[in-house]
Amino acid sequence: MKTFAWILLRLFGALPLPLLHGLAVVLGALSWIIPNRRKRVALRNVERCFAEKPAAEQRRIARRAVTEELKLFLETPRLWFCSKATMRGYLKQETHIELLDKAFARGKGVILLTLHQGQFEQPAMCMSERYTFTGLYKEQGGSGGGAAIDEASLQGRTRFGGKMIAVKRGVKSQVLPLLAANEGVYFVADQDPPQGSGVFAPFFGHLAHTPVLVRTLAQACDASILVFYGERLPWGRGYKSHYLEAPAAIRDPDPVVSATALNAIFEECVRKMPHQYWWTYQRFRRQPEGAPDFYAGTR
Repeated sequence: MKTFAWILLRLFGALPLPLLHGLAVVLGALSWIIPNRRKRVALRNVERCFAEKPAAEQRRIARRAVTEELKLFLETPRLWFCSKATMRGYLKQETHIELLDKAFARGKGVILLTLHQGQFEQPAMCMSERYTFTGLYKEQGGSGGGAAIDEASLQGRTRFGGKMIAVKRGVKSQVLPLLAANEGVYFVADQDPPQGSGVFAPFFGHLAHTPVLVRTLAQACDASILVFYGERLPWGRGYKSHYLEAPAAIRDPDPVVSATALNAIFEECVRKMPHQYWWTYQRFRRQPEGAPDFYAGTR
């Protein structure tokens, strides 16, 4: 199973980006025609998070989001295996990259937060060539396809000089020494964490179970905190990266205030290009006790 998965990854890794994106468009059209849960989840998320938009616009965003997610799945092996020159060529623009220089100049380390939007791995891999960064990731595990994905992703993500740490208990003790050495740490922070590792905070007007790791790290050190996301350009033309200052309230000692500020900056990013957010993800799956099921009827 691992061998087959590795061959499949290498196959997609050898195909040109425009072809991969074209294939994603075809598969996206099919997935919109064939009834499936990912489509229903995307529609539910967009309908509730953009309730002010006309129904036709909501469906357009959800449909494009399904295709953009497929682009992510198909293009990622390409990014893991392509040459360094090809990888650099894909990154067309880095908006406000000077914020990273300014942050590292403080000498306190950098916490860089991203979200499931566009293509966040490609800018991070290029960024790690110029700055010392460690990424946090969740292991797929297993001895089959998951093991092949772990191996390919680690190989791809570290070949520009970046480092990776699997997210497990005690990650704080691993991260703080890196920040103290004025290194950078980046991770995806818009996901539903395990029970006991998050608080409920508003996101697009709805409560979302939000990680408290950002607030935990911010309380334990004086590292600079930035946000970034990668924008996927149409027709396989490459990517742009965008860097933003994180709101000061992320450092608030109240975990709910901190999580609310985190979700607010992420919502700002999503509204700039809503069709590239991962709306098929059940971001509102976990709700406070007694609250209705956000995804009732989508199963």
